[in-house]
Amino acid sequence: MLQTANKKIQQRFSESAKRYDLLTSLHREIADKLFEQVINGPMPSALLDVGCGTGYLTVKLKEHFPNSQMIGLDFSPGMLEVARPKHKGIGWVLADGNKMPFSEGSFETVISNLAYQWAGDLAGVFSEARRVLAPNGILACTLFGFNTCEELFGSLREAGAKTLQFNRLPELSQIRQALIVSGFNDPIIESERVKVEFNSMYELISWLKSIGANNLSRTGYLGPEILSRAAAIYHKKYSYLQGVGATFEVIRVYAKK
Repeated sequence: MLQTANKKIQQRFSESAKRYDLLTSLHREIADKLFEQVINGPMPSALLDVGCGTGYLTVKLKEHFPNSQMIGLDFSPGMLEVARPKHKGIGWVLADGNKMPFSEGSFETVISNLAYQWAGDLAGVFSEARRVLAPNGILACTLFGFNTCEELFGSLREAGAKTLQFNRLPELSQIRQALIVSGFNDPIIESERVKVEFNSMYELISWLKSIGANNLSRTGYLGPEILSRAAAIYHKKYSYLQGVGATFEVIRVYAKK
């Protein structure tokens, strides 16, 4: 996983690691599509998974490319503790995606599933990914985008949290600009929205905490009264199936060095 300005995030990911695989069916669905994209491309002799988490996608790719060198990198010790026993043929590296311990041109393919959105400096992490790519190497990654959980933010604003300032995830235009600035020419970028059912707004918030991803910091106080009003608004305006719906904007990137 990528390092962020908030050290608490690293601790949250480590604490949630043992439950991570049980709670991340959405992540796996997105990872499976990324897997299909990678295996339909050129076969890499060396592949790096940035923000590998507990290793779901890393292991799957190693099994498909058994003769390729496979490295899973994450900044969370807890995640890697869960990942290491899954496959002895993978190199598991505890490191920061902003500054990776690899030589220039070490990998034909760099992948990342739902990790880069937490980076404070997108251009910086994309530049680092490009640095470790070999000539004509491929960066294939997914990110959650700005419109993720738009129902939650809308409900909070309507409930009286208009004065709070939330740090939102990057917009598609920001991702494109960061790729171009980092040296990737003509990246292919696609966006889709996936709706997921939760029992309530509170379950959504709990789920976000459980996967260690509740690092959208804010300025201001968010008390129980605002949360209660927001939950009622959420249920009224965004009911979905038997509960409420939450939108996840999935941005897919395919870029060549």
